[in-house]
Amino acid sequence: MSSTRVVHCKKAAYDVYIGRPSKWGNPFSHKPGTKAQFVVASRDAAIAAYREWILHQPELLAALPELKGKTLGCWCKPHSCHGDVLAELADQL
Repeated sequence: MSSTRVVHCKKAAYDVYIGRPSKWGNPFSHKPGTKAQFVVASRDAAIAAYREWILHQPELLAALPELKGKTLGCWCKPHSCHGDVLAELADQL
């Protein structure tokens, strides 16, 4: 099976949308005025917070197999993204 990867949702085809408001969306953002629940200081902080948060979301962890080997679509790419966390976790299954 191929590796799970993340692409920009408007620049490439994808299998699963992972941005807000999907169940995979990151509730943390470094940009004020987004639909995120929590604003943090930087993109890296948002990704780190997401990594910590998702590890305590049993329903999302149980659903990770649906992402394995898929192309995930988000708005962040080519920048680092919470999708990188999802891809890493899915590929560890």
